Amino acid sequence: MKKLMLVVIVLAVSYHTSLTVHAEEKSAKKETRPNILLVHADDVGWGDFTSYNSASKIHSPEIDRLAETGIRFTDVHTPAALCAPTRYALLTGNYPWRGRFPGGDWNWHTDTQFLPGQKTFGHFLQQAGYRTAIFGKANLGLVYERMNSPDEPDFSSKLAEGPIQWGFDYSYIIPRGHQSFPYAFYENNVLVGDSAKITTLKAGKVNGGQVNADGPGVPDWDSSQTGRILTEKVIAFIDNHLEQNKKDGTDKPFLIHFNTDGAHGPYTPPEELFGRKVAGETKMTAHTDMVLEVDVIVGHLVKELRKRHLYSNTVIIITSDNGGIPAEREKFGHDAVGGLRGNKSTIWEGGTRVPFIVHWGDDTAQGSKIKPGTVTHQVVGTHDLAATFADIAGTEPGEDQALDSVSFLPVLLGKQSEDKPIRESLLVQSSPGSDIQFPLSGRVPEQFRNRPNPQNAYRTFRSNQAKKEGGDSIDGIAHAILKDRRKLFLSLTDQPEFFVNLKDDPKEEVNLLEDASQKKRIEEYQTIYKTIRESKRSTPPLKISK
Repeated sequence: MKKLMLVVIVLAVSYHTSLTVHAEEKSAKKETRPNILLVHADDVGWGDFTSYNSASKIHSPEIDRLAETGIRFTDVHTPAALCAPTRYALLTGNYPWRGRFPGGDWNWHTDTQFLPGQKTFGHFLQQAGYRTAIFGKANLGLVYERMNSPDEPDFSSKLAEGPIQWGFDYSYIIPRGHQSFPYAFYENNVLVGDSAKITTLKAGKVNGGQVNADGPGVPDWDSSQTGRILTEKVIAFIDNHLEQNKKDGTDKPFLIHFNTDGAHGPYTPPEELFGRKVAGETKMTAHTDMVLEVDVIVGHLVKELRKRHLYSNTVIIITSDNGGIPAEREKFGHDAVGGLRGNKSTIWEGGTRVPFIVHWGDDTAQGSKIKPGTVTHQVVGTHDLAATFADIAGTEPGEDQALDSVSFLPVLLGKQSEDKPIRESLLVQSSPGSDIQFPLSGRVPEQFRNRPNPQNAYRTFRSNQAKKEGGDSIDGIAHAILKDRRKLFLSLTDQPEFFVNLKDDPKEEVNLLEDASQKKRIEEYQTIYKTIRESKRSTPPLKISK
């Protein structure tokens, strides 16, 4: 009997120990999920960094180092060649036209781009136990709790629809970026500063920075300090996050979505930033100095992550919201699009292909999830980050979310061969009214040349004209389908306009549209486009293997 009791006790202790170890292993696995830091630059092109373009005139050592010790993607595209639609797509994993406006939401007090029920990767990671934060330019629309008139918000009121509603626990944003009013920061849906002191800032030099257009703002607004302020807020969030974990006795990971002011106008680089000279350092223009500012910010963030022993377990992503602006190509020999055709706003490769670097590890082969020095030619959209972040966090967005997003986590982990595409096709779009025929150098018809912004006025005209000609199904935006290193361009009225084999013609110089041997393939691409546009979702929902 004593022997039997002893056996029972031993088995009970063994069973309890097994459960405890299993629970601890499960907890450890959960607690070792990585932090995520997404640095989303503005108007930085595929050829701006030397890791992509050896002929670049901009010295970008910090970003190049992450490329050398992480993975560099060579064929990543933004879903739109323009800021606002891309930012919505990146957050939701949806193509831009699934939001309120196909061309993005440029309003700042009447609505947001998100339709009811649409969630962001902020929501996905919140449900996975992450603490989430967003910084910098939003450009997604806003709604105030109170309005003084239809065109004048009550700046003392909170935002009824803002980052808190978008899935972020903490936020420090500029509603439309440092280039547009209101010239002010918003922290957790509340104006930073005294709302009673909001005044109309006049276009021109203001407080060491610049204001592009007359509009409401705080009196001490200084666009040259935007990068510094945002970066310091990111670091403060990290410290608060660590303190909160210590207080709660947890080890929650964080997600940071940091939208930089570089390299969008107004081009007002600071004299120096975190010990590095910025203004004048590139020896070209203030625009290229703003590209440099992105590298300075990345370097400082990496330094601070290392200080806090967070570097090796933080997934760091560096990318941009659309293609570059090769304004310095002729005079200085710096090509922001690295030899590609087109630029921001167009669906040529220069308009949508962007740098995309991911780092995850301690820079050694043994201590890194991503093999250092990896280069991949997989075709990916930046809106694939939504599914990828959810995959990293081990959570499923759901059948009705991330409708056009594919997880590329297998590529990061070296589990997807180069000859097996991570996605079957990719749809990209231009600025409204900007197809392949749109003049790239300001040569708009004479009747538009006296407008405040001739190109935008002409684009709007062309977009509206296309909608009228095409009916309700046309949104006046040009699109392109990429598949198997080939690309079909569609006009503003969805008609085939250009077909190119990117493997043989990366500069998109030869139109194969009339090539009889390509007829079936072109028809196939047209069908793919139509299928995607008519679909409720274009990619399978993410499923996490248990």
